Amino acid sequence: MFYKHKSDSAPMAWRKRRTRLNDVAEGLVKVGALQFGAFTLPSGTESSYFVNLRGLPSYPGVYRAVVEALSDLVTKKVPKADALCAVPIGGLLLASPMAVALKKPLVYTRIEKQENERLVEGEVRPGWNVVIVGDLATSGKTILSAAEIIEDEGGKVSSAVVLIDRLEGAREKLSKRGIALHAVTDMVELADTLYSMELLSKDNVKAITKSVGGR
Repeated sequence: MFYKHKSDSAPMAWRKRRTRLNDVAEGLVKVGALQFGAFTLPSGTESSYFVNLRGLPSYPGVYRAVVEALSDLVTKKVPKADALCAVPIGGLLLASPMAVALKKPLVYTRIEKQENERLVEGEVRPGWNVVIVGDLATSGKTILSAAEIIEDEGGKVSSAVVLIDRLEGAREKLSKRGIALHAVTDMVELADTLYSMELLSKDNVKAITKSVGGR
């Protein structure tokens, strides 16, 4: 019988993450989720690239890889979460299958409510530790808005998970409000990964790093 030394777990975990990141990165390119040009983001800022994850459900393989990566992130970073809260609209596409896989209740917030509607759909029990789920983090405004709605319902929010951190201030803004941002990857790591796989040009990498201040 062979016994694995404890230190072996770190390289194995790194290799697993690297493999998963490669799969997700390659998948996003294949489905056209990463686009370059002149874009105005929902936050109002201008960007030389855009990440559109709303079409992921049309590609089951990539969709599954993304959902599994996010589900594992919740398990590792927020194991005591009582429920998930999806932000509109991209977050709901990801949080729904995550909730089924993790066997956790799901609620979702609205951008604005119509007559006789609530800003949150679903039950939030007082004292619940609720994790906000989104597709991307840019300014952090949408996540903060969802967190405030959940807290008004009696829940507690100390963590948010997203697929990609655009590295444009969300992490710092959320930290000031006591919310830790956990991301599967960030745009610099994603760009470097795709470049190493020869799936992204040097000019596109520069366009991304320029948007995040060269970090």
